[in-house]
Amino acid sequence: MAWLAVRKLRKVVDNVRRILAVEYVCAARAIEFRTPLAPSPATGALLALLRTDVHGAGPDRYLAPELAAAEAILDSSAMTDALNAIGISLD
Repeated sequence: MAWLAVRKLRKVVDNVRRILAVEYVCAARAIEFRTPLAPSPATGALLALLRTDVHGAGPDRYLAPELAAAEAILDSSAMTDALNAIGISLD
């Protein structure tokens, strides 16, 4: 039964990553709505990281590639690297 539990857990983790990717894109757009207010340095770094692959507002378009790019960011160490680059350590 442990094997089945591990397979289910892997699927749950993948689904949570997809949900967080949608939340990441939506939060980035919400932050941009608050312009001219500036986000914190950490939030700004993560927003800049997202905007390298995922475009902001624009015409209606198919969002699956952009959500997949956000999911790839979450699956890699890119967020940690971006925060480390501005002097924030998550260790």
